[in-house]
Amino acid sequence: MLEAMTTPFDLVQPRRVLFGRERIRGIGDVVREHGNRCWVVTGSRPERASVVSDALVRAQIPHELWCASGEPTFDSVRDAAEAARAFGPDVVVAMGGGSVIDTAKAVAMLLTNGGDPLEYAEVVGDGKPVTQVSIPMIAIPTTAGTGTEATRNAVLKHSGKQVKVSLRSRWMMPEVVILDPFAMRGVPAHVAAASGMDALCQLIEAFVSCRANAWTDALCREGIPMAAEALPKVCRDPEDQDARAGMLLAACWSGVALANAGLGAVHGFAAVAGGVSDVPHGLICARLLALVCRANIEALERIPDSSKGLDKYRELAVLLTGNPQAKPLDGVAIIEELRDRLPLATGGITATVPVEQVVSGAQRASSMKGNPVVLPGEVLTAIWSDYAESFSARCAG
Repeated sequence: MLEAMTTPFDLVQPRRVLFGRERIRGIGDVVREHGNRCWVVTGSRPERASVVSDALVRAQIPHELWCASGEPTFDSVRDAAEAARAFGPDVVVAMGGGSVIDTAKAVAMLLTNGGDPLEYAEVVGDGKPVTQVSIPMIAIPTTAGTGTEATRNAVLKHSGKQVKVSLRSRWMMPEVVILDPFAMRGVPAHVAAASGMDALCQLIEAFVSCRANAWTDALCREGIPMAAEALPKVCRDPEDQDARAGMLLAACWSGVALANAGLGAVHGFAAVAGGVSDVPHGLICARLLALVCRANIEALERIPDSSKGLDKYRELAVLLTGNPQAKPLDGVAIIEELRDRLPLATGGITATVPVEQVVSGAQRASSMKGNPVVLPGEVLTAIWSDYAESFSARCAG
């Protein structure tokens, strides 16, 4: 315990978080603190952002609405940035899921740094550093999942190369985050389930990460049981305000945790799988999480002096079961049970995607750097084969 508290770390997180019911209605005052002209990004149903538009009208703040439909790509971000430059905002507000917020983060960065998004992209681009602070950005998540409201990157899909990559810089962190359960109204149960499993996955991967620190551990220790308890309630009763609030808080903590401790093999796979398919990111994570946890535990058990990694999985099992005597694999059983009773949509990656392509891409993914143990290619192949097999079985059923 003391060793973890004395290990040096850097921390990046949003400057201000507004949590609680009805916080969205005060967004006019929040925007006014940072500027006088606002560009609002929302999803394919712009009426859901009417609460923001109405508040800006009351505050007499000129604004323009941009609808970001589907996952952000380099082309869609170019179009959005061009529209934003034409309007000339000094504040960006994003109200939506991870795709909406990632679009807004990328645009806010491009408005001050200029250039093309591909210039700043990891892996497939030039990796040009971001040198200027983004214009102030306010994030209002409507799905409690990605945690992107509290991360320093925007994930974009490169359609030509069939991969998802990040634009990444501490200057891209949102200035303000508003966590209001009102924003989650109308979210379908299957979307809440996949998004919530993504948040839980991020908390778990950050907790067991080889780059974890005392700050992220504290957030994960609170967030893991909170998400595991709140998620089924949100899916069962979308009007449960307390469960919504709990999921929003846990998801935001997962963003802070992953931004500072990294992730692991689940997200290494998901970065590749999301590029070669249209399967929602959260659904991929939901189906892979137990498989990866089991593989990591088995790998750690075979390695001498791996007690630290196994201790984390043992504590994870305690957090999930409430049993102080729980063993690492008991936690995996709880993850499987939760996954199977949630209303997750069917979907997966078909056998037409070469296993070698997925495994080699996952090994190169930045998320893989945080995995608590290096998994050899044959283990990654087995994980992916199990995932594909379970998908085929579900379709047959």
